[in-house]
Amino acid sequence: MNFDRKMKLASMALLFLLTLPVPALVQAATFGHTGKASQVGRTIRITALDIRFDKIRLHVRAGETIRFIVTNKGQLTHEFIIGDAREQAEHEQEMKKKAGMGMPDEPNGITLKPGQTKTLIWTFGLEGEVEFACHVPGHYAAGMVGKIFVGANTK
Repeated sequence: MNFDRKMKLASMALLFLLTLPVPALVQAATFGHTGKASQVGRTIRITALDIRFDKIRLHVRAGETIRFIVTNKGQLTHEFIIGDAREQAEHEQEMKKKAGMGMPDEPNGITLKPGQTKTLIWTFGLEGEVEFACHVPGHYAAGMVGKIFVGANTK
């Protein structure tokens, strides 16, 4: 392949990448993305109680795909949102603006009514720290948040 053709292909690839929203590129590269059921390596069950989760620390491997089965055993609606600190702060502000309106399920989170169980499949990105949280107004501030430690060889 000649130099001009290589440059043209490289330019086209760069233009394509520039059309993608930057937050989506950064998000996918850092804390992960929606996973596929065929790639699930293990399942983690989490219970949402009123103003807390039954687990507050989880350990996963970078690149690992986890099936989260979340059950709301509380009397209130809860969320289970996976995200880095920036994502959690943005979602907290969004929920404050939409207080009482509820949120539809998202690629990185689910909303559960009392008694409901839902599944979220997530593939973790780079090593670091991620949170899972509930942003129903007042819940995050009350401590309804847990940490996910993403490591190279974490079990």
